[in-house]
Amino acid sequence: MYLLERQRKILGLLLANEQRMTGSQIAQMIGITDRTVRNDIKDLNEGLKEYPDSYVESIRGKGYLLVSKHKEELLKQVEQSNSNETTKGRLCNLALEILTVDEPILLDDLETDFFISRTPLETSIKCINEQCSQESKNNVIRRKNNAVYAECSEEERRSLIRKYIVLSSEYSGDFFRDEYGVLDKDYVKALMNHICRVLAKQGMQLTDKDMMEVVLFLYIQNMRILKEAYVTIADDKKWDCVPRMIRKIAEELVDILEKDMKVIYPEREVIFLAYYLCDVRMMKADRFTKKEIEAIIEPRYLVIVEEMLNDIKNDFMLDLMQDEELFVDLVLHIRFSIKFGKDSAHQENPLLDTMKNRYPFVFELSTYIFTRFYEALGIELNENQLGYIAAHLGAALERLENRKTGNELKIAVCSNMNMGVIRLLMAKLHSLYTNMQIIGPYPVYDTERMIGEKPAMILTTTSSNLFRDIKIPTITISPVLEVGDVIAINNNIGKLKRDAVVYGISDGIEQYFDKDLYFPQLEINSREEAIEFLCEKVVKKGYASEELFANTLEREKIASTIFANQIAMPHPMRVCAYKTVVAVASLKKAVSWGTLNAKLIFLLVVRGGDMKYMNSFFDLISKLVWDKKKVKKLVDIGKIDEFISELL
Repeated sequence: MYLLERQRKILGLLLANEQRMTGSQIAQMIGITDRTVRNDIKDLNEGLKEYPDSYVESIRGKGYLLVSKHKEELLKQVEQSNSNETTKGRLCNLALEILTVDEPILLDDLETDFFISRTPLETSIKCINEQCSQESKNNVIRRKNNAVYAECSEEERRSLIRKYIVLSSEYSGDFFRDEYGVLDKDYVKALMNHICRVLAKQGMQLTDKDMMEVVLFLYIQNMRILKEAYVTIADDKKWDCVPRMIRKIAEELVDILEKDMKVIYPEREVIFLAYYLCDVRMMKADRFTKKEIEAIIEPRYLVIVEEMLNDIKNDFMLDLMQDEELFVDLVLHIRFSIKFGKDSAHQENPLLDTMKNRYPFVFELSTYIFTRFYEALGIELNENQLGYIAAHLGAALERLENRKTGNELKIAVCSNMNMGVIRLLMAKLHSLYTNMQIIGPYPVYDTERMIGEKPAMILTTTSSNLFRDIKIPTITISPVLEVGDVIAINNNIGKLKRDAVVYGISDGIEQYFDKDLYFPQLEINSREEAIEFLCEKVVKKGYASEELFANTLEREKIASTIFANQIAMPHPMRVCAYKTVVAVASLKKAVSWGTLNAKLIFLLVVRGGDMKYMNSFFDLISKLVWDKKKVKKLVDIGKIDEFISELL
C-alpha cells in the first residue's frame, strides 16, 4: 500500500486508538488542516482495499475509527514514519496558506487553523522568511497590525509557492503526489494528459522530472490566474524571441486549458508560459536535426555555437563546421547548462578524469569554447560541464577522422615466419581491422616493394630496427598477436587518424624546448608559486607578455591543468606569447595541484600562429600519463639534453 509520510501518521493514530478520533484531533496532532485529514482518510480507504475487511469508518459528528483484522501488518506501514515531518509539514502548509492568499490573514485565524500558539507561530513565520530570503528578497512575509501577508512580485510568489510544494519521491499510479495534501490529484492528472497530448503532436516528450515541473508550473499558474493575479512581462520578452515550435506548444496548451479547465489566459501569461518552456529540455525518440533545433532553441545560442566552431576552424585548423550532430549536441548542452546552473549535481560527470587524461587536446578545445561562451553570455561553465562538451567534441573528431581516412589506411605486414604462422596472423588482423587495408605479408627481402605501396604503418615480427631509416611508423608484434600488440596498433591507428585531420609538428617537437627554461629539482611549495616562477622566466626571455602569469592562473580557475601520474601542463587562457616554447620544472617534493599532486610541470606558451599544433603537445603529455617509470626517470634527470632524449 502506497502511503505518504503524513498518511502513515494518521494510520498510526487510528491504530493506537480504540475510540473514535475527530478530524480536528488528528489535524492538531499532526499539524495539518481538517480538509487535508478528510482527503487523506479517503486515500487511506483506497489503500486499505488491499487488506480484506479493512477500512476507516467515518460518522459525521463522531469521528473516525479503523476497522481491520490486519493491524499487525498495518503497523509496518507506520514504522517508516519520520519524527521531523510534523514540523516540516506544518511549515510548508503555513507558508502556502500565506503565499496563496492575496489579502492579509489574521494571526488568530492561523492559530486556529494550524492548532498552534502565538510563539511557535511567530517562530515559524520567521523561519519561512529566512528560507524565502535564499531565493527572493528579505522579509517576504510582512506584518500589518494583527495580520500577515506576502509582499513580492507575482513571479517571486509563484516561485515560492513551488518551493513549498513538497513532492513525494514515490509514484502512485501515473501521477505525482505531494507530501502535504496541497495538490488536487485529478487536476494534476488532467494537466499531465494535456501536456502529453500536445507534445506527442510535435513528436516530443519530457523526462519524469521535467514533466513534474511543467505540471506544477501550470498548476500554480492556473491557480493564480483564477484569482486574477497576473505576471508582469519585461519589455524585452516578446514573441519574436520565442522559437516557433515552443510558441506552438504553448499556444496549443493554452487553447486546451481554456476549453477544458475554464481558465482564461491573457497574452502576458501565454508569453510567460512560452518563456518557461524555453527552459525545458524537450526530447525525441531519435536525434534532433539542425532544422528541428532551430525551431525549439533561441537564435542566439545557434549563432554562438556557429561562431565557436568557426573560431576552432580558424585557430586550430580543425573544420567541424559540417558536423550537424556536433552542432545539435553543443546547442542543447550549452543552452540547458544555463538552466541547471554552474554547480548543479545534474551536471556531474563521472568520466571527467578519463576525458582529461586520455583526450587532453579535446578537453582543451572545450575550455576554448568556455571562453567564447563566457564572452558572449557572461556565464561560466564548470569543469564537469566542460567534460561533457569535450565528449561531444571527441565524438565529432572521431567522425571526422573516419570520414577523412575511411578504408584508405594501409597497414603492411612484414614477417620472416613460416607460412602457417603468417596465415594465422593475417587472419587475425583481417578480423580485427575490417575497415583497414591489410597488405602483405611481405618477406624481409622484399621491403622495397612493400614501401612502394605507401603504407601508413608497418607491422613486423622481426626487429623494427630494420626500418629505422624509413619514415613510416613501425611496430614489432608477436606472431600470435597478443593483447599488448593490439593496444599498440590501436594507439598508432588513432594517432594516424588524428594526424589526418589535426595539424602536427613536422620538424620535431624538441625545437620548442629551451635549455634556459629547464629547471630540475626545484623546491616549490605551491601550484601558484610554480606557475609564477616559470612565467617570470619565460617573460624575462622575451617570449611572452607580462600578462602571462595572470592569464595562466585564469586558465587554472576554469579547470585544473593537472593530469594523472603527477604531471601538470599549465598554459594561459589567452594568447600572449611572442614565441612558442615549453618551460619545464621538476620538483623535489610534489605540490597540491587541484585534486591531485604535481611533480613534473610543463608550462606551455603558444603564439597565435601555432595554435594548430596544440594537439602535438597534448599528445606528448597523454603518453606520459600512463608511463610511471618514464615520469620517475624524467623527474630525476638533471640535464636538458638527457631529459628531451628520454621524453621523446
